[in-house]
Amino acid sequence: MRKYLPHLLFSFIIFTFTIMVSRSFRVGQIPNGNVNQCANCHVSPGGGGARTAFGETVRTGFLQNSNVVWGPDLASIDSDNDGFTNGEELQDPNGEWIGGAIGNPALVTNPGDPNSVPNPTSVENIGAIVSSYKLNNNYPNPFNPTTNISFNLPEASDVKIDVFNSLGQKVSTVVNKAYGPGAFSVKWNANDDYGSSLTSGMYIYRMTATSGFSGKQFVDSRRMLLVK
Repeated sequence: MRKYLPHLLFSFIIFTFTIMVSRSFRVGQIPNGNVNQCANCHVSPGGGGARTAFGETVRTGFLQNSNVVWGPDLASIDSDNDGFTNGEELQDPNGEWIGGAIGNPALVTNPGDPNSVPNPTSVENIGAIVSSYKLNNNYPNPFNPTTNISFNLPEASDVKIDVFNSLGQKVSTVVNKAYGPGAFSVKWNANDDYGSSLTSGMYIYRMTATSGFSGKQFVDSRRMLLVK
């Protein structure tokens, strides 16, 4: 029996390697899959074994002939229930990717890990025409872990939105850039500026908007409640 052990061990290694290689091609079947590699779908970063929430989503509804079927349906699902869809985490929110580079790989997070969430990277232009500055109530409120903050700009302005804790300490800058006129909305994920999750409690968000033409400044603040 002992003389067969080397052969059995060699066969096991080849078998394991073959399975890993045969499945690793799926990394290239989701946008920016190379960032998290096998950890997108498996608890073990090396692949195989238990699946993440995203891996289960793929296994139960988005495999065709062992290939991942990426598209709007899979992109729109929030597999790990962290408030961000699979597409948002993989930099393809609309599920339009059909291969090649897309989005910013540096901003990719893991769609199967609820502790891996993106920071807001852009403000959505709602498309409305507005006549005055306004900071709206966030929604939902209370929230966990994400909420939307919307605001109106009647003219091109430099906008900064900061979040403060109950002690008045700044914990996060949600927006800090120039925008044209319009109505906008940004999603905030209750992370501080270092990417760490904030604890439950009352927070204040303050918007400062400075007109690019007259230099006129608008400042307003509102409260929001994070409940975990």
